[in-house]
Amino acid sequence: MALFQIFFFVVFSFIFLPVQSSTRTEICPVFCGDKLIRFPFRLSNQPDRCGYPRFNLTCKTQTKPILTLPFSGEFIVENIDYLYQNLESYVFLNCSNGAIPKQLPQVRYISCLSGETFSVIAIPANRLDEYRSLSWTCMNIGKVLVPPWDPNYGMRLTWNEPDCLSCEIGGGNCMFKSDTGLDIRCSGGFSSGIPRSAIIGISFGVGIFLICVLRLVRHLRRKANNIYTDYQRHNLEISGPAVVRPRSATDDAKGLDGPSIKAYPITLLGESRRLPRPSDNTCSICLCEYQANGKLRTIPDCKHYFHAICIDEWLKLNAACPICRNTPQTSTPAA
Repeated sequence: MALFQIFFFVVFSFIFLPVQSSTRTEICPVFCGDKLIRFPFRLSNQPDRCGYPRFNLTCKTQTKPILTLPFSGEFIVENIDYLYQNLESYVFLNCSNGAIPKQLPQVRYISCLSGETFSVIAIPANRLDEYRSLSWTCMNIGKVLVPPWDPNYGMRLTWNEPDCLSCEIGGGNCMFKSDTGLDIRCSGGFSSGIPRSAIIGISFGVGIFLICVLRLVRHLRRKANNIYTDYQRHNLEISGPAVVRPRSATDDAKGLDGPSIKAYPITLLGESRRLPRPSDNTCSICLCEYQANGKLRTIPDCKHYFHAICIDEWLKLNAACPICRNTPQTSTPAA
């Protein structure tokens, strides 16, 4: 029973502890049109702890969020990818105007760096082999890691801090650890990359396995008990009814006094060590064989032989014969 309590405690901890902990700080998800705005972003009318510093958006038209960049203006946010935050490598080239073909897919024209007689272009580093002719007529400025952009779509902005990649992969949401400071934590997910639903499923699977094992163990124990009970019943039927002998007063008889013990006959064994009963060749008290010239004492009523020194000590404590447990009727208890 204790095993089941531990199992359910662990499962419920996985399910409910992340939910309870997330109430201490705010996640504050909100929509601007069809765009979900959540940590590290926040709308300007939300509490400061809903988002990371400088990740502020506005929702003026209630359809698309607006990002305001200092000295640049306002930009419409078409999409927010909370999972992947990447940079691409571009090669920047300075070319004369006559050296640039009109149609160059994957080539980006940088107007702010260009002049009247020259143009600055950027080519993805992994596509440079396709435009090898430009490297002969243009001057290589350098290779730079920049956010990828598309002139027909806009520029893609990325961020490195806060780093929520591992949390997002694990199915959780980034949020502040406390009401102060900029330390973040993961809520509702597992940083190891295992979704919470998978953890819960594994826990229930282990629980079902343990239940099956316990039921099997209990079944085997019950079967073993039944076999043992049948075995005992079978033995009782074979042995028949037990005979119980009432305890008599002779069972508690006291030892004999010295004169009574000395009155018991003494036998001195010869070289042949013969006794009336051939089987009487061992003392039942010390379990040693009788030797020639050994002194034996006999209990008269039952004719059992013992070493004199052994039976003398016995009779001082108990008047009954060590073999048949009969007490001589003529014995005198010790005072």
